Amino acid sequence: MVDFHSNSNMPTTKSLKISLSNNLSLPSLHLRPFCSSDISAASPPLCSAYDHYLRLPELRKLWSSRDFPNWSNEPVLKPALQALEITFRFMSTVFSDPRPYANRRELNRRVESLATSQIEIIAMLCEDEEYDSMTRGTVPTLNLETQQNLNQRRSYSETSLLPHLATWHKSKPAAQRILLSVECAMMRCPYTLGLGEPNLAMKPSLQYDAVCKPNELHIHAHAHTLVSKTEESLTVHATHQIIESWIQASRKLLERINKSLDNKILEKATRDCYAVERIWKVLTEIEDMHVIMDPDDFLKIKKELNSVKGETAAFCFRSKGVVEVTNMCRELKQKVPGILEVEVDPRGGPGVMEAAMKVYVEKESGFEKVHVLQAMQAIEVAMKRFFYAYKQVLVVVMGSAEASGNRVSEGGDSLSQIFMEPTYFPSLDAAKTFLGYYWENDSRGGLRT
Repeated sequence: MVDFHSNSNMPTTKSLKISLSNNLSLPSLHLRPFCSSDISAASPPLCSAYDHYLRLPELRKLWSSRDFPNWSNEPVLKPALQALEITFRFMSTVFSDPRPYANRRELNRRVESLATSQIEIIAMLCEDEEYDSMTRGTVPTLNLETQQNLNQRRSYSETSLLPHLATWHKSKPAAQRILLSVECAMMRCPYTLGLGEPNLAMKPSLQYDAVCKPNELHIHAHAHTLVSKTEESLTVHATHQIIESWIQASRKLLERINKSLDNKILEKATRDCYAVERIWKVLTEIEDMHVIMDPDDFLKIKKELNSVKGETAAFCFRSKGVVEVTNMCRELKQKVPGILEVEVDPRGGPGVMEAAMKVYVEKESGFEKVHVLQAMQAIEVAMKRFFYAYKQVLVVVMGSAEASGNRVSEGGDSLSQIFMEPTYFPSLDAAKTFLGYYWENDSRGGLRT
């Protein structure tokens, strides 16, 4: 049986067996360490062409610029706000689409929903920053109550596209709903974004223009390549710039998560983990935009997008950022023994699993560990869901032959390899399996220790 009061730091080589009060027992389970190679990016020429097409070198300069050295959250919020601003530019493309056969109603709904989803993540990041006493009050804001001149009491950006969209008759209803979404999402935060939202509480306003730099951002609105400036090419370009911006924010969050876990700051790591999970979900929503693109119009530009002759790979593998963040998420499994304060048995003993079971049962003393472990597994679920959805989008947009074109040596395609591989947290999986079986078969309603 499991001794929940034993020293969890002592690895064991014995098979784990839980005795049940009704004389039933689980079969012995030998845990094996999870082994899987890193996901690899496409060939350097394809990755270089992808970077050039999206003008990523220029965007990286904007992401990495530090205009507020005392603001620790700038590396995360800056690319997040820039992703939102690119979405506003994408909105202008969608609402000005002249094609009579375009599904305008659904396009309009989806781009508005996409903007709202990103605003919710940005509000979440702002709230978490203010919750932390180490970062509270460092965000660059403009306090409207201290303005001497009433004409200077502007609560909105002068260079963002959203205030302009709110005055254009085609996009006015959607833009005004987005502004109300900003007002609602930022309610729990002591400041607001400064995009023209009502700001009924007269809270300080984020210096949006100084942080996001919309004018500089929109200079890189179009690709360098010879891709036709059709609505479909503009859609592909904008959506992938949005993805890359959120990938940059995820990278910084994951770096912060690793640092927090190393320093045993579990609550902060948990908050950042759930932010990464939400980002993977919004990436899935971005890819869904391609489902309603006109098939014929998109396939006309497909050849131009495959700029390197003789080589093909899904766009997600041409992105070095997506591949890097994917591997960073997968490597979170290495942090589990440290969280549980147990050593890994190199012979595959169940020490980590027993420690996990102990933490799950003793809620009062280990709830922070449970929270962060659940958050890490939530990242895995959201990430695998993204790659599964990505493959389905490829099938819908380009056909099943294209979706299966990126093969791996052992058979199957690279996208399937990601979402079909076993869980990254086998010890946690086994711990929950054993506990679930135990409670189903224990008539006393309590664990015997």
